[in-house]
Amino acid sequence: MGVVFRSSPGEAGRSNSFSCILPVLVAVSILSGCSANRLAANIIADTLAGGAGSYASDPDPELIREALPFGLKTYEGLLESAPAHRGLLLATARGFTAYAYMLKDEADRMNDPARSREQRHRARDLFLRGRDYALRGLEVSHPGFTTALRAGDGDALAETTREDADFLYWAGAAWAGAVASDKQDFMLVAELGLAGRLVGRVVELDESYDKGAAHQFLVTYEGGRPGGDRKLAREHYRRALELSGGGSAGLYLALAESVAVAEQDLAGFRRLVDAALAVDAEAFPDRRLANAIAQRRARWLLTRIPDLFFDASGESSQSMAGGTAS
Repeated sequence: MGVVFRSSPGEAGRSNSFSCILPVLVAVSILSGCSANRLAANIIADTLAGGAGSYASDPDPELIREALPFGLKTYEGLLESAPAHRGLLLATARGFTAYAYMLKDEADRMNDPARSREQRHRARDLFLRGRDYALRGLEVSHPGFTTALRAGDGDALAETTREDADFLYWAGAAWAGAVASDKQDFMLVAELGLAGRLVGRVVELDESYDKGAAHQFLVTYEGGRPGGDRKLAREHYRRALELSGGGSAGLYLALAESVAVAEQDLAGFRRLVDAALAVDAEAFPDRRLANAIAQRRARWLLTRIPDLFFDASGESSQSMAGGTAS
């Protein structure tokens, strides 16, 4: 899907230590009165909203997968008292999307079709939950945004600014993730274009957003959707490669899975997967988690070559224009 897990702009330096948060959680549990609870919730929300950094830099996907549910339910509880807190809405949207992506990736790698299907459906629902929190964040600054977007009102996106980039990105990424998790939900599939428009707007507002994260999303979007433009997918790939400095293992997989497989370019696929595995996670500490997840998937993809390519006995003589991984 091309999702990139990372901390939001401006979060550097904020504490993410639960030793700092827990005393406040205890305090809020003994406070009485709506106004006091709301004040405490806002204080906690300000602390938690900047807490993605330690998640994104952790090299252990399983540890984060197990830790996320507690945090997500904490966020949702706080939102009951601070429903318009944009930082908390963003943290919740991002958290649900990241957790859903982990579940989908796990489902992809399952050998049991029934379990995989059940896990995909769960991932779909969690993706949509993340999307809705991101859309709520946009509604705070742009009342009526979601209705206008669904109605095809061009002004809905035109009125967004760079301050909305995070919410636009995560709403689009989560929406596309839901589609990828359940391609049999045709009403949901029909909304894929809305996800593309949201992330496309991020490129318009700030193409360097999170070192090319929006471009990386659009590699998968253009390369994998019906009627997509593979040439444009390659253009997004090259731009994302420049902006990321080669630090995103998931970028190589985005092109490998969406374009190399579609074109049955086995040689290009192998080059891209090898490039993903060659990324030095320690050289990009803020992307350790994303790279660990991508490299685990890369190793799995190598075992899937016989299923993905008609002629897996040797590398395809076909090559992408300009070289797949260049």
